[in-house]
Amino acid sequence: MKIRKFAAAVIAMTLVLSLLAACGSGSLGSGSSGGSGGSGSGGTSTQGTSGGSGGSGGSGGGQVLELRFALDQGPDDTWTRAARYFAEVLEQKTNGQIKFSVYDSGTLGAQRQALEGILADTIHGTVTLEPLSYWVEEIGLYGVPFLFRDQEHLDKFLASEHGQELNQKMIDKGFRPLVYFNRPPRHVTSNKPINSLADLKGLKIRLPETPTGPAAFRAMGANPVAMPFSEVYSALETGVIDAQENPVPTIYANRLHEVQKYLALTAHQYQVAYFVISEKVYASLSDDLKQAVMEAAQETKEYEAQILAENMAAFEEELRQALTFTEPNREEFAQAAQTAYADYDPLIKEWIEKIQSVQ
Repeated sequence: MKIRKFAAAVIAMTLVLSLLAACGSGSLGSGSSGGSGGSGSGGTSTQGTSGGSGGSGGSGGGQVLELRFALDQGPDDTWTRAARYFAEVLEQKTNGQIKFSVYDSGTLGAQRQALEGILADTIHGTVTLEPLSYWVEEIGLYGVPFLFRDQEHLDKFLASEHGQELNQKMIDKGFRPLVYFNRPPRHVTSNKPINSLADLKGLKIRLPETPTGPAAFRAMGANPVAMPFSEVYSALETGVIDAQENPVPTIYANRLHEVQKYLALTAHQYQVAYFVISEKVYASLSDDLKQAVMEAAQETKEYEAQILAENMAAFEEELRQALTFTEPNREEFAQAAQTAYADYDPLIKEWIEKIQSVQ
């Protein structure tokens, strides 16, 4: 069994590498000085840790800023590839002044630990969403199932004054959102078919660490379990949980179809992922370096969207070969989930109204 899994993993990695453009390495900056850089993958790095935080006068006088970018996704995930691309582009744009080492697969901890590391100046960037709600409560709105009608509704919200207000709240807490990545809708995978709301009853389903998602899934009859993403594969494999929910690319890249049998097309959440770096680091940079960071981030957003679009069909086809797809009545699920809205914190309810007001 282990040999078959290893062989499958090798074949899958070969497929992904052939589908996605290979990315170079690099490392993004936090305002700390250091030596030569490089980027690590698979949870390793050839670069040392940062020396200290940058001064308020603005880095840009020839110092080399050696920084850490931490993710809990695997090396073939689009977020990980995007982080490596960002590191490479930024190093080029700054003539080697800013170097990011990329640590994947939860080597430096789960997403919440990465955010804590940003505030402690031991980590300097990550791609995340739900764990931000521990510092910015309003982020919890992204965990509300069936809140956004579709991707267009979400994009309009992000471009609105409310979306900009949310960005500022993150900055005030020490996290600089450079860009966001659109995420395909989230679906449920499980070890039993889900054709109706009744099939969710008692289902042990892993959810991200957010205060809003569990209430809605309980309202739908499920038994939600909060768990870092890096633990999901083994928890499914050992039966600690029965199900999980994620977008198709995440399911595919992290081989979750190896330990699941069914995929229910619930499309219960439309979300983004914020590409954030340390606000302390960003504020320490010279104007030229800030511009380079923003340009590299925008190019990274376009790169991530491109590789995602190019490979969505291949990802879904692979999953259809491994899993049985079902199409439950989305409206039935939505009506049950929305009964939980009344029990949310007043702040979240206020933001639900703001989102629903966006046309």
